[in-house]
Amino acid sequence: MATKKSRKLKKADRALNAAAKLLAKAEKKRDSVLAREKAKLDKKLDRKAKKQKPAAAKSAPAAKAAKPTPATKAAKPAPAKTAPTAKPATKTVPAAKTETPAAASKPAFTSTNTVAELREAAKANSVAGYSSMTKAQLLAALN
Repeated sequence: MATKKSRKLKKADRALNAAAKLLAKAEKKRDSVLAREKAKLDKKLDRKAKKQKPAAAKSAPAAKAAKPTPATKAAKPAPAKTAPTAKPATKTVPAAKTETPAAASKPAFTSTNTVAELREAAKANSVAGYSSMTKAQLLAALN
């Protein structure tokens, strides 16, 4: 009887070892899949960061370009003094600026906006069925 128990124990031990090997193999595969998915997500984040950096870089040169313009504006007042008609023209410009905040309250969406941005705006504006709409449909619903 002792031999039957030892045979059963050996058989159970082999089965346990086989299961442990399978488990280790599955864990290794899971780890490699997780590593691959993490690498994919990291690449996506890098791409998004690169897309956002040029936008910030574009705004910085615009600010630098704005600094030289006051110097040119300082040169322009001399001709403005000789032409008094230029002053009323500048007065009509602020009237146009008062109209733009009304338009700014509802931002105009263009094809340069991403679908994700358009869906967020549609959600904020309570557009029904926005999640299944195409970019063109979202643009039409928002504008």
